[in-house]
Parts: sequence; C-alpha cells; structure tokens
Amino acid sequence: MTELIGKYIDTGEVKRVFRDPSVRKKIYILTLTAVLLILVITVRGPEQHGTVLTDSSGNAVRIRRHSLTTSEQYDMTLRVIDDGKIEEKDITLTVRASQENTEDSSNTGRSAATADSDSEIQHEAEIDAEIDSLLTEIEFSDDEEITLPSQLPDGTPVTWEMRKQEDRSGVLLIPVLYLILVIMIIATEFNSGRDEEEKDRKEIMKGLPRFCNQLFLMMNAGMILSDAFERICDSYREYSASEMSGFQKELSEICDANRDHRTSTAAVISEYASKHNVKELVRIAAILTENEKRGSDVIESLSRESTYLWDDRKTVARESGRMIDTKMSWPLGLLLILLIVITMAPALMNM
Repeated sequence: MTELIGKYIDTGEVKRVFRDPSVRKKIYILTLTAVLLILVITVRGPEQHGTVLTDSSGNAVRIRRHSLTTSEQYDMTLRVIDDGKIEEKDITLTVRASQENTEDSSNTGRSAATADSDSEIQHEAEIDAEIDSLLTEIEFSDDEEITLPSQLPDGTPVTWEMRKQEDRSGVLLIPVLYLILVIMIIATEFNSGRDEEEKDRKEIMKGLPRFCNQLFLMMNAGMILSDAFERICDSYREYSASEMSGFQKELSEICDANRDHRTSTAAVISEYASKHNVKELVRIAAILTENEKRGSDVIESLSRESTYLWDDRKTVARESGRMIDTKMSWPLGLLLILLIVITMAPALMNM
C-alpha cells in the first residue's frame, strides 16, 4: 500500500509542505475556528427553547420557558378542527423576551378577505386571522409557564403537537468542511511548487533560443566556450534587474561564481541543466560536454539546436494566440446570453 501511494505522492514533498510555517499556521487557525464553531453550536443548542409539557394523548398543553430574558423558538404543528375537518399548520412560535414585549402587536394579524370574496376563502382568512391573534398573544406573554389554548378566540377547537426539533447533526458538516479545507491548503502548496517549476521552465524556454544562437555565432567566429559564455552573460548585465528574466539572472550568477574557471564551462552549464531538468537545455549541455571531451563538431550541433528551438518557440507563440481566442469566447458567450435574456424578457413578461 505504501509503495502504491509513493508512486503518486512524493514523501519528500509531503514533509516539505508540513514543515512550511505558513501552511502550519493556516492549519492551526482553521483548526481553532472549527473547534470554536462546534463549541458555539453545541453550547447554544439546548438554550434555544424550554420544556414543552404534553397530556396523555401526546398533545402539547403548556410551555415552560427556559428564561424570561431571551427569545425562544418552538416548532409546532397546530391542528384546527373546523366542521369535522382537520387542518394542520406548521408554525414556529417565537416567544419574545420580556424587554421586547413593549412592541406594538396590534397589526400582526392577517387581513381578512374582502367582502366580495368567495365564502370559503373568507372563512379560511378568518381562521388565519384568529390563528395570528392567538399566536401573537402567546408570543408576547410574560408568564414563565404558558398554557396553550385549546380553542381559537371564535371557539374553534385546536390541538398542539411539538414538531421534531431542528436536527443539529449538521454540526458533523464542520469536520467534513475542515478536512476539505485542509486538503485544499495542502494541494495549493503542492501546486505552488509546481507552478514555480513551470514558471522557471517557461523562462528557460523563452531565453534558451537566443542563448543558443549567441553561443553558436560566437563559437563559429572562433571564440572558445568560456569566453563566449562570459560575453553572453556580460550582455545580460546591460539590462536592469527588473528587465532581466530568471534565466538570465541565474546564468549571470553562475558566470560570476566561476570567474576563476576552476570548473569547466561545459560542466557548469551541465550542472545548471540537471538542476532544472529541461530536456532542451540538457541537450545543449550534452553537446558542449561532448565537444569538450571528444572534440565533436559543436558548431553544426548548435546550429541545428538553435533552429529547432526557434521553431519550437514559434509553435508555442501560435498556441498561446489560439488560447487567447478560446479565453475570449467565454465572456462573449455570456454577453450573448445576456443579450438574449434582455431581448426576450419583455415578451415573456407580457405573456
């Protein structure tokens, strides 16, 4: 199992990610936030309502409040028995705190149906108004123990039943979200390392054709490799630090570190190529090393590599241009959809 995981996950990279102080800080903050949320939900949960007392039939008859200084919610089912018909209404009683009872509750009832309405609709509206009046009386009660009425103000019998309280098992969602966010943090760190490598590779591929061409021209003119390499790096220093690419900066640093020529230039370039593992750069380093060891024809090989690299760079530029067209298609598509909606909206509204 370990070997299977090792094929897809570099254990060295995993250790690097977990040793990163910024990653550890993010995970600590996320852990603390998750624990606090779970504590808040767990502690506040039981205080949202008091006790509901029931009779032998299981119907709720009284509410014993937990506190008079806080608002409390009760999810209940109200059964209205009207002319032998039983109508159920799911309601939420919000019993107000004592200091909130000064609010004017005279307008909480629903408006009755107009005189020209159908009699059945008018009757339902009257029932709704009676229920609103009853709920208002309960919600603004100052009593610690509230008796639930067995009938509406007009005498219509009603029964109360406590609905199942809100399922707080949703607190289990917090650990799931926590794990997802931790995985996202780790994955982001992995991707950031890969993004840096990809950025370095793109800079090398961008500067390598010119470097190879300069090297070919200077060595074709009779210069030795070390002098040609120094002359190229000196030309890079004519640019400001902001104008130089990462590839040019690294070559300049390598050249400065090897001014005494203790290590051959071919070996230095080969070491640099091994560090970044870019196959085109490795190929050039192999050509230079081969020339140093065996005296092979470096001019022809560099000419061939220079032509290949410039052609490859043109291909990348063309692909980048096509990608720009693809990226522009999304906003154009959204604008087209918006135009269709604006055009069709008036017609749809008048249907």
